[in-house]
Amino acid sequence: MKTYFSLVVTILAFSYIFSNGNKEMTLHDFMEDYVESAEKKFKKGDKEYLKKILLEIPNFAIDEDKTKWKEITDEAIDSGKLMSSCKNCHKLFKKEYKKSYKKRLIQVPEELILKK
Repeated sequence: MKTYFSLVVTILAFSYIFSNGNKEMTLHDFMEDYVESAEKKFKKGDKEYLKKILLEIPNFAIDEDKTKWKEITDEAIDSGKLMSSCKNCHKLFKKEYKKSYKKRLIQVPEELILKK
């Protein structure tokens, strides 16, 4: 039993060390769990969390879409209309999202993970 417990502790320690504090999840789950929370905070006056997310989102795109994702988020940040990026991206990538992104695994940086 001690050996099993030691093995579990070792595996957990290594997984934490090698994850760099990042959390792996699908892009869809990230959008539902974190972006929706950021939108709610934004509507209550806290714009910083959504801005942090928008700065990171282009890194979750596949290589050929990164430039366009960055243009969309940069435009929203520069204009101060942060929520516009959501609509613009959804409009442009709706079909592609379902095919290429919905189940795509991403590494969410620790600073974007909401503390419960």
